[in-house]
Amino acid sequence: MLSPRPWVMEARRVVIGAVVLGAIGYALGSPATALLAGALGYLGWHLRQLYVLQQWLAHRKRRPMPKALGVWAPVLDSLERLNRQSRKRKRRLRSFISRFEQAAGAFPDAAVILDIDGGIVWLNHAASELLGLRYPQDLYQHVSNLIRNPDFVDYLERGNFEEPLEMPSPVEDGAFTLVRIVPYGSDRRLMLARDVTRLNRLEQIRKDFVANVSHELRSPLTVIVGYLETFSDEERVPAPWRRPLELMSQQANRMALIVEDLLKLSRIEHSPGEASTNAVAISDLLEGVRSDALGLGESTHRIHLESEKGVRLLGDYNELYSAFSNLVFNAIQYSPEGGDIWLRWKLVDDGAAVLEVEDTGIGVDEHHLPRLTERFYRVDKARSREVGGTGLGLAIVKHVLMRHDATLEVRSQLDLGSTFICRFPASRLEAIELAEAGEEPTPAALEDASGG
Repeated sequence: MLSPRPWVMEARRVVIGAVVLGAIGYALGSPATALLAGALGYLGWHLRQLYVLQQWLAHRKRRPMPKALGVWAPVLDSLERLNRQSRKRKRRLRSFISRFEQAAGAFPDAAVILDIDGGIVWLNHAASELLGLRYPQDLYQHVSNLIRNPDFVDYLERGNFEEPLEMPSPVEDGAFTLVRIVPYGSDRRLMLARDVTRLNRLEQIRKDFVANVSHELRSPLTVIVGYLETFSDEERVPAPWRRPLELMSQQANRMALIVEDLLKLSRIEHSPGEASTNAVAISDLLEGVRSDALGLGESTHRIHLESEKGVRLLGDYNELYSAFSNLVFNAIQYSPEGGDIWLRWKLVDDGAAVLEVEDTGIGVDEHHLPRLTERFYRVDKARSREVGGTGLGLAIVKHVLMRHDATLEVRSQLDLGSTFICRFPASRLEAIELAEAGEEPTPAALEDASGG
């Protein structure tokens, strides 16, 4: 803030100068002319100071601060002080940026800063090794012109970065790279990439191991189950052996079910890309699931079906049947005898379709919900063994839904029951011809089913 003293002194000088010039002009017979000449001189002096200040501001990096008199001296002093503070801030900022670049350059993962249009603003050393980008040659190039993988280009154009993208490495055959993009600020995106080749290979080894072991166990288990059933039916088997044979048969059958589910899960995991896009009449499929469920043993459950008949789902019939039947059988297993189960297939307002499987069973505590689709995860292990569950049903459901671009939501309350909601996007729906459907779908249903 400027001190008022220079301005007081300047005002005093102006008053004294005006008095002196007025007196001189009066003595010469023209005081107005003398005052006008003095005012013009005073104005010219200020214009000169403004010009000097403007020249210094334009070239302050190469010129020293000019000398000034009067009210201009504190103005230039204040500007010089601000200039020094600005230089200090710039030095600190350059130091901070330098330390950031050193830290980011030491990342083992690739880091690339993109502008809102996808142009490369900055990249670290790892980006050269993992993504094949060059610094500074590739700066301000559009990243999709340098990384031409179709999945990456589609990922970038969609703008939905909630999930990372795994793609083949752009620099090494047989390697895999995981890419994640994080928007920040108003017009910047941080792209991170890491080498996941080892994790990918370990996952493939696990899948192959499970598939091979399950396949190898299948034949001996079939033999064991067959002989145990034969022995159990023999009337000549001594009474003390009958109960052990019965238990052995139960456990062998349980192992056979686990092997079958493992093989089914392995087949789904090894299927490349998305599921097929055959038109599946979900109403008919659910009728088959309901019929099979009602035929389970001596079940007394009531299974209600509410189905939208105006659309088909584009997908794989066998995979969808497996997923939906697992949800229904799971509801039966964890609901008391005489309980109610609802199957609802319907269109929703955003053009998607949902399948709801609701039961009146024992429910699931909230902290279990995130892990329900893990392999062999059981909320109640004792009950699961009692009802014969394998712990793989919901894992199969999850993988089938992923292959059909669908999501799974679970709502549950202890002792009140659970609702499993499978949501399929509009792109997976197809309107049925009126003659085929047997009834007229609503205009909204047809519009939603065709994608809007």
